[in-house]
Amino acid sequence: MVKVFVSDMDGTFLRKDHSYEKEKFDNIMKQLKENNQHFVVASGNQWRQIRSFFGGYEKDIHIVGENGAVILKNDQIIGSTHFDNDGLQLLLDYVKELNVVYMCSGVHHSYVLESYPSELKALIELYARNIKYVSDYEVSDDPILKIAIICPKESTHDIINGLKDKFKDVEIHSSGLGSVDINPLGVNKGRGLAMLLEALGCSFDECMAFGDGGNDISMLERVVFPKVMGNAPTWMNEFGEVIGTNEEQAVLSTILKEIQNHD
Repeated sequence: MVKVFVSDMDGTFLRKDHSYEKEKFDNIMKQLKENNQHFVVASGNQWRQIRSFFGGYEKDIHIVGENGAVILKNDQIIGSTHFDNDGLQLLLDYVKELNVVYMCSGVHHSYVLESYPSELKALIELYARNIKYVSDYEVSDDPILKIAIICPKESTHDIINGLKDKFKDVEIHSSGLGSVDINPLGVNKGRGLAMLLEALGCSFDECMAFGDGGNDISMLERVVFPKVMGNAPTWMNEFGEVIGTNEEQAVLSTILKEIQNHD
């Protein structure tokens, strides 16, 4: 029996317009509570941003945020992994030279350059909460969990390869062309999920996970019931059973079917 359902957000749980079937989700959460089962969101997004989609369920869902850099059981942070200040400064110096858009995600705030145009800030605000606009990011006492880069799609692979060549002590994640996430070494969704499962008293054998991109592979490879979205790139198909798309709300339908099959 599946005891833990884990879903990525963008391209997986959410439709393109960031909506989802709330009535169906309410029904699922009611049944999960009754069955002592769990719902987990595993995303590259900031944990506060993730929680903003689930008003009323802050104490019921669990979060593996920032690609696994911060772990929340219910509404409590139970673990986080951040950059050391020296390594962070070297990374920032390098990223600034790339001439790309970037954001630093801390435990308490997200830091965005105030010089960015308003339309770009509006886009960033779709993916971040507790934003502080700064003239130039400087290392502070807010532990940084991730540096997120927005870049031209055609530059994505070159940026990733350059980072990998220059920095051996970081994790590079990309959910798709045009975005690159940099985390401390060892941080990924699989490792973060392992920490959460231990806190829940559950195992990967009792886990079903849903994903659509490269940053989901670390968890899809470890769970017994991996599901790949129908809208994912075809090379993802080897990492799990292919289901419907995010627009079809296949995650909710699959979870509901699994629950009903074991009533």
